[in-house]
Amino acid sequence: MKSYFQTDTVTLFHADCRDALAGLPSESVDVLLTDPPYGMAYEAKGKSGAAIRADGSRQGMRVFRQALTAAGPALKPDLHAFVFCHWESWPDFFDAASAHLKIKGALMWWKARGGMGDCAASFAPDYEVVLHGAGPTRRALAGKRHGAVLDGYPPVPARARTHPTEKPVNLLSYLLERSCPAGGLVLDPFAGSGATLVAAQQLGLRAVGVELEERYCEAAARRLEAGTALSLAA
Repeated sequence: MKSYFQTDTVTLFHADCRDALAGLPSESVDVLLTDPPYGMAYEAKGKSGAAIRADGSRQGMRVFRQALTAAGPALKPDLHAFVFCHWESWPDFFDAASAHLKIKGALMWWKARGGMGDCAASFAPDYEVVLHGAGPTRRALAGKRHGAVLDGYPPVPARARTHPTEKPVNLLSYLLERSCPAGGLVLDPFAGSGATLVAAQQLGLRAVGVELEERYCEAAARRLEAGTALSLAA
């Protein structure tokens, strides 16, 4: 399969991940870090506003399950995996991931700001769940043991996003710094605008991303090209 963007360390495919992942080398992936469709039929407003493909309540989970099945042979036995999910759908993600991974726990990304909903009669939905899974072989995380609340990583402002659910690069970098060995390979089957790939690029890691929508492939390629230019200029 021809890549949409490629450097010596980062490859991005414009494809359905269920097709693209079958071509990855066996037991090559050290970290799976991804933000799949939550199955919430999300529709954003404003600059990045658009419905997310494969995000229907049934379709999103089916695609996620099939993506894990396709990726299975490429995952190393000592893999670490991080899967972002929504509080309403995380039990389904837990069930799907448990068929392929040993779930170690759930991290809470605290955004330190409220969200939409019933502002007068409910608590602010100011967090997202990140499931942490691992392969059958134990591999220690780097550094001292940290708590499960990820704070100090504010969301990307709406005006600056190129994808409606874009995650901050520094948050993804933190997860990779803790979980990926030097020169390791990071996989993101739902690459969006490429934040995971950018984080891996900045850390000198190898990465493979797959994105279904070409407009987001374009955005990711621009970000990665900018990162390559900066490294060459340094």
